[in-house]
Amino acid sequence: MDAMVLGLVLFFGVHVIPLLAGVRQALIGVLGRWVYLGLFALASFAGLSLMWQGYQQIEVRILWPALAMGRGFAHALMPVALILVVAAYLPTFIKHQVRHPMLIGVALWAAVHLLANGDLASTLLFAPFLVYALLDMRLSRVRKTLIPVRKPGWLFDILAVIFGLMLYGALLLGHGRLFGVAVL
Repeated sequence: MDAMVLGLVLFFGVHVIPLLAGVRQALIGVLGRWVYLGLFALASFAGLSLMWQGYQQIEVRILWPALAMGRGFAHALMPVALILVVAAYLPTFIKHQVRHPMLIGVALWAAVHLLANGDLASTLLFAPFLVYALLDMRLSRVRKTLIPVRKPGWLFDILAVIFGLMLYGALLLGHGRLFGVAVL
């Protein structure tokens, strides 16, 4: 469980930086844009790796019975969540119309996994992501992005749907091998 906690602290610690007024810009001023982005990505990846390692080490302990429809919700909403996450990184009309597609996608991902799983490890993993996504949506303000903004185009929306569904298909097929729980 120590690896899980350390991973959560590391991952969310760096993700809180953009929410703190002026801290992100100060770090970019000192480190430079690419070094800041590299360190952010490295710390995020290290946090995710520790969470994955910690998740596998936690003994199975059921906290509450999973909802009977939890798996159905997961199968219905995960494609939407993944399309939103992909759309957040492309100049899509989805991103233009939906204020926080990445955070909404993460919140959906976390929420459906909490509904489908009632165990301790899943709760420790997914609840912080849900809380963070909801808090970030609530607390975020308009800020200059590090990614250049382009005009949205329908081709990118189509690509977001295609790649989101391809990612969903890959996760369906590899979920058991990657995460120890087969969903098909």
